[in-house]
Amino acid sequence: MEFDQYAEQYDAGFMGKGSTRFYRDLIRELEIRDGNAMLDVGCGTGTILEWIGKSKMIHGYGLDVSESMITVAREKHPDYSFVTGDSALLPYADESMDVMMACMAYHHFPEQEKFRHEAWRVLKPGGSLYICDPRFPAPVRWTLNTFFRDAGFRTAGENTKAFEGTGFSTVKIVKDQYVQVLHFEKRTEDDRQ
Repeated sequence: MEFDQYAEQYDAGFMGKGSTRFYRDLIRELEIRDGNAMLDVGCGTGTILEWIGKSKMIHGYGLDVSESMITVAREKHPDYSFVTGDSALLPYADESMDVMMACMAYHHFPEQEKFRHEAWRVLKPGGSLYICDPRFPAPVRWTLNTFFRDAGFRTAGENTKAFEGTGFSTVKIVKDQYVQVLHFEKRTEDDRQ
């Protein structure tokens, strides 16, 4: 796996430090309550759950495709549950999570449509999903999406259309020159009427 080689030094290295801005922007937008079951898909070493856990009493869950990242996350955060897994086939029960997030991860998911359906399945009715990813201009997005096999960088508008097509409602879009944070909610047919 691509990130296995970085796991031990990830947080202190360039990629981990570069992700800090995204973590902060996401945490600023999160609407969570004490006791929420919260799943971080593409959790890496579990840093963002650690930061959230400093102010909220959460039941933290993390999933990452990299076994080495999960090993480090388990060592650093024994109070949370971390598993190795695929974003397209989440190993969690239907309607088991209050909040889900993918921070600096969604663009890596090779099967984004399957992830959207899995997120819908795993979230409780009324649950929140947050996507926090880089915001690149069109030429940069095109280059990355063309030359890197796992890149799937999308605009906020493209992501919004895709998640709404899966059944989510858009709650809020926050973006600046570098970051986009998208907040979606799982609303049932009863909620929409």
